[in-house]
Amino acid sequence: MQNSHSSSEENEINNEKLFTSQENIITNKTDQVVLGALRENQPATRKDLCEKTGIPRTTIYDALTRLILKKVVIQFSTPRKSKGRPKVFYQIA
Repeated sequence: MQNSHSSSEENEINNEKLFTSQENIITNKTDQVVLGALRENQPATRKDLCEKTGIPRTTIYDALTRLILKKVVIQFSTPRKSKGRPKVFYQIA
């Protein structure tokens, strides 16, 4: 019989392997930094990632675009009750 503690450890190890394999796909250093920041703080907006990494917003946007095209990151927005643009969030796929 497997206890819940070892199952939790297995899930954590599997998640770490997945993240490591995703990082191996990414050769751009900026993309790796953005991916690392997302791992620690997801979902996150571009503003969140700028504050976390110190990387300019346009560079973050470029990195996220590359990561989305590689299907490593997904983006989504939440409906707003007020007028204006919805916030766009990013997280590891």
